[in-house]
Amino acid sequence: MNLRGEFFEARLARRALAAAQAAALSACFYLSYRVLPVYRPYLRHDPTRVGPFREFAWMLLIILPLWYALYERAGLLAPQRIPLGIAFKRSVRATLLGLAALALMIFTLKAATMSRLLVFGFCVAAVPATLAVRAGLLGWFRARRSHIYNIVRIAVIGTRERAREFMRAARANESCDYQLVGCFDPEPDAAPGEIEGAPLLGSSDGIGAYLFDHPVDMVVLAMPAERVPNCRAHIEAALELGLRVAVLPDFYLPRLGYAQGWRDLRLEPVAGCPAVSLSNIERPEGYRAAKRVLDVAVSALLLALLAPLLLVIAALVRLTSPEGPIFYRWRVLGMNKKAFTGYKFRTMVWNAEALKPDFLAQNEMDGPVFKLRRDPRVTPIGRILRKYSLDELPQLWSVLKGDMSLVGPRPSFAEEAQRYEFWQRRKLSIKPGITCLWQINGRNEIRSFEQWARLDLEYIASASLWLDCKILLKTIPVVLRGRGAY
Repeated sequence: MNLRGEFFEARLARRALAAAQAAALSACFYLSYRVLPVYRPYLRHDPTRVGPFREFAWMLLIILPLWYALYERAGLLAPQRIPLGIAFKRSVRATLLGLAALALMIFTLKAATMSRLLVFGFCVAAVPATLAVRAGLLGWFRARRSHIYNIVRIAVIGTRERAREFMRAARANESCDYQLVGCFDPEPDAAPGEIEGAPLLGSSDGIGAYLFDHPVDMVVLAMPAERVPNCRAHIEAALELGLRVAVLPDFYLPRLGYAQGWRDLRLEPVAGCPAVSLSNIERPEGYRAAKRVLDVAVSALLLALLAPLLLVIAALVRLTSPEGPIFYRWRVLGMNKKAFTGYKFRTMVWNAEALKPDFLAQNEMDGPVFKLRRDPRVTPIGRILRKYSLDELPQLWSVLKGDMSLVGPRPSFAEEAQRYEFWQRRKLSIKPGITCLWQINGRNEIRSFEQWARLDLEYIASASLWLDCKILLKTIPVVLRGRGAY
């Protein structure tokens, strides 16, 4: 989640909760109408004729805005967690007020067509439905926020009151999950310690190396510019890695050469604190949302359509290579070096990792990545799966979960990333993908990792929904021709 997404997520949660409650209340009203003929004979006669539902549906035009106002006043549409007992009391109170308002309206208007039993049944069903929808939706949002990409890891430059104030605000913020990885002191002889519960990581001179080696999403500068040696170099190092930099108000950016016209420079809140943020990678909210919709739709559709094929491949892997698991657990790095576990069909012998040192000298890729076109560790069925990229189909599950995207740089192993040059580390500034420019531009013919990295950076610099669609379409003939690794 980037800075602009912080309040977007909070608004989305509130609107989704309101929409879900409206749908639940409408369902309760319809359910009350359906069961009305069942319990009506056992109660006092209701003079209202039970006609078609359309004769009663107009009541929703009164009920929905009324309940919305009551729930808003009771705090039941706020995305913050409320203890179940308190939520129950608020829901009952709001429902009783709504029932009283409807009864008063029926009495005042002498609305003979408004069934009192229908309204009563609706109110009885509304309380448990409200609590269930709220618990389910907020649980889903909490699970979503707990995803590694939705927890913003922050490194702070500064140790005095301004930095402490920001760190306290970040911990107390409820609209976005922030994790403080630590802070850096501009003093060269900073002693190890702890500030506001976060570790002091040393002098700011070491921030470039730390950002290269550790998963960080954002760097926050919380000290005046004149107090931070090599401040411009620290900012440039973070931007080179594709990270976002947030600068608190007492930091004078124009003095460092960042004018208002600089790319992606804007004033926006971070953990509720006003800040100027910088980034040299454009990630518009609209594109991010559309890309995620495309990822979910395509991955879910393909998993459903290809389920029989996946079962057949799994059976073939088990029958032809009984030793070892069906799936290869792929522990790799995602966006901003956050690790996750993905899955591929196993295409090598069960002890392939133990045998890898024996083949390192035969590496055909120039750089930190190991590639061997005719790898003897690959099983016969694995060679076919690799040739047509069928071994990568389980990665669609990683796309659906949000760990990966359909289009993006290929995931990197941690040991490979440690050997990247500084500029190559920017490959990890976005979600990894199943396919990319390298995949469609001579995957097996490219022997230089530097060329591979430049293709990834080219994609990062010009990413758009149209480019994603073009890459996906170009991937299809590449796969059908069997141009995968084998």
